[in-house]
Amino acid sequence: MDDLRILIARLGWPTPAARWWTMQELAKRLGAHGTTTETEAALLVLLHSRKLEAEVVEALCIFWMAAAEYGYVPSPDLPNRIPKTSLLSNLFLENLGFEAQALDVDLKAAPKDFQISGDFDGVQGGDVSRIFRTTLARLELRTKLPLIRQMAFEWAQNRTTYPEAPLQGDTWHFARPLGKGFVGPYSARAALRAISAYLRTLVVAERLWGLPSGVVRHLALKALPIHPTLVALRSSRPAWVPVRGDFNGDANSIEGILRGVVHSVAAERPGDELIALSTPVEMTMGRCVEVSLVHWLQAGDSEVADQDLASHLDCFWRDMPILPSVPTTPLDKKTWLGTVPIEQLLDDRSTSLPLAGRMDFGRMGYLQLNLYPSRLFVPMLVGTAQTEVRQVGSTLEVLVDEQVVADYAHWNAGWGPVRPGPLSGACGAALVSRGTKYREIPAAEGHVVRSFYLWQVRLLHRSNTYDEFDETLKSGVFFV
Repeated sequence: MDDLRILIARLGWPTPAARWWTMQELAKRLGAHGTTTETEAALLVLLHSRKLEAEVVEALCIFWMAAAEYGYVPSPDLPNRIPKTSLLSNLFLENLGFEAQALDVDLKAAPKDFQISGDFDGVQGGDVSRIFRTTLARLELRTKLPLIRQMAFEWAQNRTTYPEAPLQGDTWHFARPLGKGFVGPYSARAALRAISAYLRTLVVAERLWGLPSGVVRHLALKALPIHPTLVALRSSRPAWVPVRGDFNGDANSIEGILRGVVHSVAAERPGDELIALSTPVEMTMGRCVEVSLVHWLQAGDSEVADQDLASHLDCFWRDMPILPSVPTTPLDKKTWLGTVPIEQLLDDRSTSLPLAGRMDFGRMGYLQLNLYPSRLFVPMLVGTAQTEVRQVGSTLEVLVDEQVVADYAHWNAGWGPVRPGPLSGACGAALVSRGTKYREIPAAEGHVVRSFYLWQVRLLHRSNTYDEFDETLKSGVFFV
């Protein structure tokens, strides 16, 4: 019972990943025969005590996860325990087999004399992700509806929900003792208030101003706490991932370390290949090392010399290709990805083609921000109509024509609520092939296809823990 109380307390932590992991553990307890009764009772009490729409959605997500992953059958009393309804709470309720609840309770358009408060604009891009305000701003341009003003009004209205602490601290509480230049995913009460205001604004736009229901339900998905395909993805660090290495040396010594990583994958999984890897391998107060590498193919005569490939392809790290997701039902646990034409992937001068890209942000969960934007790898398959991504065990599998062509894993690599700003992420991620089908591409007759890894090592260092980190980037390629 003490474990249960601790887990429920952790749902109030301002660290998104901690809340996601806690929801996973609670869903597991809810679905386990020996702990279902006490966990269900505690979670129903928690649900009934929620004061904001976004808090209700996070609590309902636990029930949905337990039903989807462990066969949990929800209590018939579940709908009666919901104090704040929203488009997303109804989405989860209907998926669990219940009827949707009324949404037009206490709706009110912002009065003409309402003035937007300074704290509403002040939290944007800090404690609150800009995506919600930006989404409404774009919609406002098309519809001429006062959506931003309405969201600010809803923000002002829910301030009284927690009158003693409407903002509940800020990122600097965690970052200031670590020194300058720290950033990180952060989701405290301000974020929950903003998401709740966003969801209420969409309902106002539909019920009072006639915005089409299909539009508002699609936009509500931007406020999902989890990506349905990633909901049960757990930290799982492969044994071959480097822990430490001498990355202070020259390109040849770094290349030797990274070749060893590629060979370790091949030794552990004969016939498979490392497609992409990005992870911090050292995280201390004075020094951080982040290693990234991606598999490429070169087919044809290159205008770029081998020793100049790394500098020529430098922009790849900033603009990795993204595979667009194909629309599915909102809580479908499979994600379908479209393809990118080879003409958009091929670098003409070097005749080089990346074999890894990223999944798009179509159903991004705000509690899973540690995976975005640079840690959610998928293979860039050429000549396929669609790619399926599904969660199996603690990892993801990528399938083409029902055949698994790659699998993905991620793991926690250090720090906590914040990380040094120059790091592209505080978690690690890897994409490993199943066989070699993922790199089968059409090549012109007479063209030799070569395979290489483009690598980058980011070194952060400082002598005083109150200073910002100095950054050193090293990059290169090696052919295999």
